[in-house]
Amino acid sequence: MKSISEQVQEIVVLEQSKNSGDKQFKEFEQVLEDMKKNGFIRTPNYTLPLVDTIGKTYYSSINKREYL
Repeated sequence: MKSISEQVQEIVVLEQSKNSGDKQFKEFEQVLEDMKKNGFIRTPNYTLPLVDTIGKTYYSSINKREYL
């Protein structure tokens, strides 16, 4: 019995081999690579707030209403 990681690796290789002869797909990959090099495509840098600040604004606004 194959592990999940081995099955995933086989599927990835199979999908890559399907696109290996497709001229339009290769051109598309080249365009994407050029766009990445020129800075048009960037991976977004998401930052999550600290755990103790999640919902802090909401709860502080509720507390202000209760005491007013």
